[in-house]
Amino acid sequence: MTRTFVLGALLAMVAACGSARVVNRSQYGGTIALNGDRGKAMEGAHREMAAHCGPNNYTIVQEGEVVVGQDTAARADTAANDDGSVTQTAGSSTRDATEWRVTYQCGGAPAQPQPAPAGPPGPPPAPPPGQY
Repeated sequence: MTRTFVLGALLAMVAACGSARVVNRSQYGGTIALNGDRGKAMEGAHREMAAHCGPNNYTIVQEGEVVVGQDTAARADTAANDDGSVTQTAGSSTRDATEWRVTYQCGGAPAQPQPAPAGPPGPPPAPPPGQY
């Protein structure tokens, strides 16, 4: 009974773990990857951001899932049939591997440049008078 309780408690603690990993950092801000329990991982991310920028001196400017690679799972089965023949089947599947990332900016950082508005090009300039 005690072993079952201890094992259950350990599994519950592992399930509630989360971590934050610095992906990149500059003098103006950075990006942090969150793994495991998002709430716990975000606590770690806030500690990282505060250590880098100062307490309450940062702004989260983007948060979301990012593709970081691909995972492929493959499977092969071999079966012996009643008539002595062998049947083989195989398959694989590939999916995008993702992680949750938080991008932040320190309080004294220069503003992020905004993209230029895209619009239709203006009319061509008129030729000078007397020229064709």
